[in-house]
Amino acid sequence: MTLFLVGGGPSQTLAPVLDAFVREVRDRGERVAIALLGSAGESAASLDNYAEPIIARYPEVLIEPIWLTDEDEGPIEWPAEPENLAGLIVAGGWTPGYLEALSGWRETISTLVRRGIPYLGWSAGAMVVGRHAIVGGWQHGGRQVVPEIVGEGSTELDIRDGLALIGPSIETHADTQYLIGRALAALQIGPMSTVAAIDEETALVIDVSSGRTKVVGRGKVTWVTADGDRLLVRFEPRNPAAGG
Repeated sequence: MTLFLVGGGPSQTLAPVLDAFVREVRDRGERVAIALLGSAGESAASLDNYAEPIIARYPEVLIEPIWLTDEDEGPIEWPAEPENLAGLIVAGGWTPGYLEALSGWRETISTLVRRGIPYLGWSAGAMVVGRHAIVGGWQHGGRQVVPEIVGEGSTELDIRDGLALIGPSIETHADTQYLIGRALAALQIGPMSTVAAIDEETALVIDVSSGRTKVVGRGKVTWVTADGDRLLVRFEPRNPAAGG
């Protein structure tokens, strides 16, 4: 049961992550679902960015898109027999929209992960997996903590119930968008107790059953934990043995 949580979008730097994901997929079958925010007409052009690296490694793979649309466009259609999927990918984009669209499928996704199906989340797809998800905002108590451009439509810090695949909350683009400040602010107001902030072109790989982690890519993961009135910071560098 592995979560591959990426701090940005598709990148050649993360070839070892894609290799590992595809190895786990091959062990389970050929069907890989890719969830993208928007209708087929809106997001079809983005599908190739996420599908092609998988197809290049596994030509026999069957890509099954999941179009995460608004309620007024009708119910979201998941692949038939989702329990027989071999892998699930959640793309990047507008984080609040992803969380809202996926929340109704929280139990399905949790069941898939518990059954050992690998999950690959890019940016927003990584941010939604915690018990509590930081989905936007650039101020805390009216004071700026990160650049306004990363607010994702919210001014004050926006924390919601996540998919609860893991306990810690996730931030992405931690180095390029200076999001450590938002992680620190989130821990001051809770309810989460730990945030893992993942750098660009970097992945946090989590073995869900054991809790073991490793970092792959160019950057690091900054773990920030609330301990009473203190915040403890720990840096987890990339694992040289993992490549990238």
